[in-house]
Amino acid sequence: MKYKPNRDIPKLAFEYHTLSPSKLAELVLSQRNKQVTPESVTMWFKRHPQIYEDLKRGIIKEELPELEVQETIFQNGTFEELPSVATWIKEMQRRKIVNWKIQVTRLKCCCLGKFRNWKVDLVAEGKMAFKHPDRYTLEDALQIIDLLEAKGIDTHSVRMPLRNFLMSKGINVEMKISGAKGSGYGKFSDLYVPKDPLNQILEDVRALNFEAHTVDLFMYKTGTRIEATLNALIEKITKEGDYREITIYDKARRRIYPEGKPWKKYIPPDLWEALKVLIGDRTEGKIFNITEQEMANINRTAFQKVIPDLNKKIPMPNHFWRHMFFQHMLRATNWNYGAVAQLGGSTVMSLEESYGKPPRAIIRQWGIDYIPQI
Repeated sequence: MKYKPNRDIPKLAFEYHTLSPSKLAELVLSQRNKQVTPESVTMWFKRHPQIYEDLKRGIIKEELPELEVQETIFQNGTFEELPSVATWIKEMQRRKIVNWKIQVTRLKCCCLGKFRNWKVDLVAEGKMAFKHPDRYTLEDALQIIDLLEAKGIDTHSVRMPLRNFLMSKGINVEMKISGAKGSGYGKFSDLYVPKDPLNQILEDVRALNFEAHTVDLFMYKTGTRIEATLNALIEKITKEGDYREITIYDKARRRIYPEGKPWKKYIPPDLWEALKVLIGDRTEGKIFNITEQEMANINRTAFQKVIPDLNKKIPMPNHFWRHMFFQHMLRATNWNYGAVAQLGGSTVMSLEESYGKPPRAIIRQWGIDYIPQI
């Protein structure tokens, strides 16, 4: 039978209870012997939004009464319509929890037993079966936490949504699921290198490769990650008087920012002098032409020479410079987390989790300096 999208996409979607473009593309190939891309299925749905909504409602209506858990309920919108999840979502929205969608996604992972970021599939391993959220229990939550921790995984990101969801169902969690911060809390607080050694590293890198030196200087002075730095564009540099800044697109949730989250970063004079050499007469295109691996190799060489003892403790030699930005900026601003987060492209919560709260001496000085002013 010849493939006809107007007939086959809705038919296969409803028959197999899926609106996943990738799964539908696989079904078209197996059922109609026609190779189509997931993108083409996505575009078809966008051109037929009413059909998409009708299919979604129809699939949800079919699946909601089912007692046995089918994997498709996690793929097509049914999950959010299940009574316990729908109630939880409404509660989070009323409480103005901004990241409620992330919490739902994490609960979904717990019910599926599948965590892509950790490359863990507990169902495939035979350690658990799919769990229906309406019937999810405290014992289910403790089981998955134990299984993940047995693999050496920090479970903070699943413990919190599980605690919240179970309390929404009226289950008394008490102290059985810890709300403690993850083991990574303050994990970069000790990764600090004073300015003199940092400047020596930059000079050594400059002697090896001027472009690599400028990349490191860019990351150090703007707090930008390596990928976003290497993708920085000349045409995104703007000037107002003597003030220059660049818009970069850094790491973010792709569902919200498909191209990365835009951040405006100040370009100080020393960085601009180095950038001018690389840019020359060009008016557009990428500023840098070096690879991430080349950068890592050059940085490792310089670290081994200047800070050999610390070199072994630096897991990501390029990301090191973003940490140095935050470490030195926190000190330069007297631990002003809000200012540093905005300048470096982060959040106050992330900085506190990575670098710890301000030293007690700083907090005491704030009291001495500011409380008498009110």
